[in-house]
Amino acid sequence: MTKTKLSIKLGQLISSLSLALDISENRYFGHSRRTAYIAYSIAVEMGLSEKEIIDIYYGALIHDIGMAGQMAEYTVKEIHFDNKLKKEHCELGGDIVSKLPLDREVIKYITYHHEEWNGDGVFGLKKDEIPLPAQIIHISDYFELFFLRKFEKLEGNPDIDTIKKWLDSSRDKNFKGELCDVLLSIMEKEKFWLDLKFKNIRQVLDLIEPGKNTCIDMYGLKKISEAFSIIIDSKSPFTYRHSQGISNLTRKFAIYLGYSPRMIEKLEIAANLHDLGKLTVPNDILEKPGKLTKDEFRIIKSHPYYTKLILKQVEGLEDIAEWAGNHHEKLNGKGYPEKLNYETLTREDQIIALADIYQALTEDRPYRKGMEANRAIDIMLNMADNHYISKELLLDFKQLVFSM
Repeated sequence: MTKTKLSIKLGQLISSLSLALDISENRYFGHSRRTAYIAYSIAVEMGLSEKEIIDIYYGALIHDIGMAGQMAEYTVKEIHFDNKLKKEHCELGGDIVSKLPLDREVIKYITYHHEEWNGDGVFGLKKDEIPLPAQIIHISDYFELFFLRKFEKLEGNPDIDTIKKWLDSSRDKNFKGELCDVLLSIMEKEKFWLDLKFKNIRQVLDLIEPGKNTCIDMYGLKKISEAFSIIIDSKSPFTYRHSQGISNLTRKFAIYLGYSPRMIEKLEIAANLHDLGKLTVPNDILEKPGKLTKDEFRIIKSHPYYTKLILKQVEGLEDIAEWAGNHHEKLNGKGYPEKLNYETLTREDQIIALADIYQALTEDRPYRKGMEANRAIDIMLNMADNHYISKELLLDFKQLVFSM
């Protein structure tokens, strides 16, 4: 791996990717970010070390990473009230986190964040066998999902008495008694409730973010992009290895075109993440065998918008966000979602777009079998003749394809 000077703030990246998880199908918007704030507040109130606070914060931001991808067909409540699904989502989450450049302890926090204090959890750990950070994420997760949202839905003020009754009934059963006391203590602060409002939470996390100076290099960024490409591709059997296939094609094409090692890595990362916004698209649309309705196509067309929106929240990823988010734009201005054209689209945008088109044509879809290379290139040549894609770049791409 070529060393580069790219430096990305890890907390900023994890926070933006947590948004991708929260806007996935069957998920609750803002859940991960608010859970992270609650867990952070508990950890600070308990006087934990800076490292523990950082790991708890990161872990809470992505505690539901195992609910994305292949488990998107289930709702949050279905998973929380079915022990088989709960265990599967925890194991999957731990496995995905093991591929990220985070402290190894975070794997345990994700894996065991549904354990119960009395040992009735899915892995049977009890009391202090459960890592304290996992316990903190557990109580924060349940409080956000089943109490904070309930009050907001009813448009009422927080009912502290109801929460106290819940915590009393859960004390030394679901949660350690000390954690119940700490949560009650921080709930007495008006600031706690104001910080948790949807209109405030992003700005609040920017202010309190622990480990602000923790950064990752190109290698770490690529590891994260590869892990998320697996989540994206596993959402449907018809997109299995789609992003990974495009990343492989992009890398080979960038090498063929003589790009520098640094640019090759960045293009590969953009390819891994180009369909990040597809986490928002319901599987029944992705896997529909027949023609999409106008409304369904409108939903499909929103996915590159979300890809760019999510990635642009991270300082230093501006160019990667553009390349990833522009893969459905066309030189003649007939693409989506921004109707960009040859005046604004870059060569790098086109590299990702060509790889995406070719991969889509040659892989199986619900409504057809994958095409042979010759047929796919012929279709792309027709697109080039109609000024959808660059003919000059396509001829280079054709040479690459037939040399593989």
